[in-house]
Amino acid sequence: MARVKVRTFSVIRDVLGAEVTEVEVGLPATVDSVLQALLRKYGEALKKKIWDPEAGEMAPFLIRLNDEIIRSRFDSGRPIKDGDEIAIIFPIGGGS
Repeated sequence: MARVKVRTFSVIRDVLGAEVTEVEVGLPATVDSVLQALLRKYGEALKKKIWDPEAGEMAPFLIRLNDEIIRSRFDSGRPIKDGDEIAIIFPIGGGS
């Protein structure tokens, strides 16, 4: 198992109810397995924020894996290890 710290901001923090949470994922662990663990834990409320229903896939957003910025849709297979930290950097919409 890999225990990963997840740091959140903005609307994702509102859904999780905390700035930081931890999840455990089975090995081999990837960024996607962390996101899937979060979806299992926080359900439909989180899915509505990170899923694009029109495209039928995860919305594009940035993730910081330790000190590297990666992308949600293209880098989700990136391996992670026990003790890693990811930050979900979700764009804030606004205006009209």
